[in-house]
Amino acid sequence: MAFLNAVASQQFAPDALPAAVRTAIGKPLRRAAALTQLALIGACACLPDQQRRLPTILLWQSTSGPRLETLNLLNEVCLGGGEPMPYDFLATQPALATAQIQPFVPGLQSAMHLPLDGVDSAHWSTLLALACLWLDQGRCAQVLCAQLDHWADAASGLWLALGAHPLENTLARLQISEVAGSASHPDTPDFPVRLNEWLTTSQSPAFSLQSATSPRLAVEFARL
Repeated sequence: MAFLNAVASQQFAPDALPAAVRTAIGKPLRRAAALTQLALIGACACLPDQQRRLPTILLWQSTSGPRLETLNLLNEVCLGGGEPMPYDFLATQPALATAQIQPFVPGLQSAMHLPLDGVDSAHWSTLLALACLWLDQGRCAQVLCAQLDHWADAASGLWLALGAHPLENTLARLQISEVAGSASHPDTPDFPVRLNEWLTTSQSPAFSLQSATSPRLAVEFARL
């Protein structure tokens, strides 16, 4: 069992990301890829200061991935005829987000990136199942699950923050179930939005996310 402590939905114009980073940490995050900036902004939004030193794992999926950064790198190599700048290459490596975020979220132990193969696909059920397992095993105190996307005209982040123990602000408890509940939702990219609607407007005591890869399994959410 795990506990849902925060749900967040963020939308930015791409050129607004540096200002959002400065608001979150009080200074710019120089030479950081857009996805890394999104990860930092969302992590700070989900974790109060006192929770940022707790052992934390970040699991994030992305439809866009570092596509724009990769195209920029290829243009420099293929059309520019020279060697790319080192930070342009580093921007194409999502695994490096941990090192750039750690100074501001000291408890962050690792980050795992799951690429998506289409705009309608999502791995929320996989992210949440991993989070529940690792929290039960004591591998960390909290897990951040996110979908981060950066396109030419928009940048977005959807977040769920889970913990091993309930807090004062805990929203629900969750567990993996073999049977989907009556209010099940398919595993789509906007699942956190639907979950937040259930939390804020529905009177139903439970809500479930149907696994896309294992139809007989679901992530069950229940109000405290």
